[in-house]
Amino acid sequence: MRDALIALWEASDRVCGKRLVSMIPVLLPALERHGRLKPTSAERALLTTLSAATIDRMLIDVKIAAAGGRRRRVGFYSAIRREVP
Repeated sequence: MRDALIALWEASDRVCGKRLVSMIPVLLPALERHGRLKPTSAERALLTTLSAATIDRMLIDVKIAAAGGRRRRVGFYSAIRREVP
């Protein structure tokens, strides 16, 4: 199922989980028609009921690898702003 989710994410041009949730019902049949995905009925049901947070959690390592292994540094810029008078 994770491979199918990665294929959906790539086909959607790597959008965030919130946007991908609304695109899955449209993308899934299209990818099936073109032979890119062949999910079982159970996988199809799971893919259409995933939440945005679950999608983001499942794709976190793929997103990091796609960004070249870089992660955002949370709080880094606010710490710099505090130092500037």
